[in-house]
Amino acid sequence: MANDLDKQIATLDRAMASGVLTVESPDTGRVTYRSYDEMRRVRADLVARRDAANGNPFGRRRTSQVVITCRSGW
Repeated sequence: MANDLDKQIATLDRAMASGVLTVESPDTGRVTYRSYDEMRRVRADLVARRDAANGNPFGRRRTSQVVITCRSGW
């Protein structure tokens, strides 16, 4: 299943890069999107489904480092 999702993501990426709003695939048939934003949302959904299928339900971890500095008046 993850391999099918990878193919769909790759097909969608190619369409997004070319600016075409219609995607044809033997797996999904012909899909026409209304906007680039809708394509981005579908891609995010596909990536989340792929990550959940691979055992990573949270996707990529994004961490940040917070540094706190202070001066004492003493």
